[in-house]
Amino acid sequence: MNTGRKLAAAVAAEAAPRYLYWWLLLAVFFEYARPAAFVPGIEAFKLNSLIPLSLLVLCVFARGLRPVEDIIGDPLAKWLLIYFALIALSMVHGVVKLYAYNKFIQVLGYLFLFFIIVRIVTSNQRLIGVFMILIAAHLFLLWINPAVLLNPEQRSYIQGGSFLGDGNDFGLSLCILLPMAIALALNARSKWRRLLWWSTLTLLMLAIIGTSSRGATLGLIAVGGYLWLISPRKTLTLIAFAFALAIVLAFASDSYFQRMNTIGTYEEDGSAMGRIDAWKAALRMVAINPLLGVGAGNFPTEVWRYKLPGSSLVGELTAHSMYFLVLGELGFSGIVTLLMLVIGGIRASSLLRRHLLATAMPAGDRRRVESARLLYLLNASMVGLAVPGAFLSVPYYPHLFVLTGLMVSCRCIARGMVAGDASVTHELEKPLHPRQVQS
Repeated sequence: MNTGRKLAAAVAAEAAPRYLYWWLLLAVFFEYARPAAFVPGIEAFKLNSLIPLSLLVLCVFARGLRPVEDIIGDPLAKWLLIYFALIALSMVHGVVKLYAYNKFIQVLGYLFLFFIIVRIVTSNQRLIGVFMILIAAHLFLLWINPAVLLNPEQRSYIQGGSFLGDGNDFGLSLCILLPMAIALALNARSKWRRLLWWSTLTLLMLAIIGTSSRGATLGLIAVGGYLWLISPRKTLTLIAFAFALAIVLAFASDSYFQRMNTIGTYEEDGSAMGRIDAWKAALRMVAINPLLGVGAGNFPTEVWRYKLPGSSLVGELTAHSMYFLVLGELGFSGIVTLLMLVIGGIRASSLLRRHLLATAMPAGDRRRVESARLLYLLNASMVGLAVPGAFLSVPYYPHLFVLTGLMVSCRCIARGMVAGDASVTHELEKPLHPRQVQS
């Protein structure tokens, strides 16, 4: 087949499932923004379940999507399946099997979301589109909950935020979005769009400060540090960070600084000491149940059996750390799998990025540079999950599944650029003309 035919076939394959891409964006928006909590009558249609499940069925049979063998061929996808299998196995060995079943059903939906992301997101343009809809969902929640920005003196809960309802959880999710906003700004084709997305980035940072979340603040610092470390323009990046810091310091309230000061005096903070006692209990759980832990969803009830004498734990607790929660509930098998998804995923994407940039590039073809940048920024998003996640119980939230889906998609695109026909890949990344869509 000559290059013209290959190009025509590839463009046709990309155009065929375009409606599924828009369906995916709708599914992601409903998962994060939960508009049914604000619009009367929507909840009766169960759209939060109906939209992704119907899309899942279509993704199984539709043509023009990423082949399943390409998805399974990525090590990150295999580790995610192992992670899911460990949660499913909790229904057999878990102390309270009903709790394990509830977690299994929860993450099963997120595994479906992972699958439809990697099947449908077959180009950098679609990757950018998912970034955009994720940010739009969080801006929607900020619009519904303006006190986060307008009243930073008071810590606010996020109305209708579901798993983002707590300010700490919302702050962590915003940390994940920061590199995505940078990707949108760098990908913008006009100065007004660039200004829009740089302004959005500033708004997201201010929202993190507005949550007064210590974990999210550490996440903000970690994301910035990682971006600076990998950036080829370290001086320019440092100046940008200094400017951002000045804005943050001007916006931050006195209560925010008081809360941040407790990081250094955690011994005097009841919340911090409660976390440490919960972590110690998790270590005792894994010491007694080393291979598989006590089972997914069982930490809140089992913690009382494993707490140390004189512990300050009160009420129904979680581990307040995705690492210690997985360690206690899924054992050493779980924590190794989680670290392979987080640290192993970052390392593998970094190696692919270096290979992509080292490969001979056709004159005028900037798509490999763009893919390399997206790999780098998605790594930064994973840092935005990994650091504040050390202080929040988020291993069963959609973040890990969605981020892994985006990283696998980006890696498949990048590998295709190295192994495939660069001219075909280049054309696939261009927006389609309406006549091409109709054909």
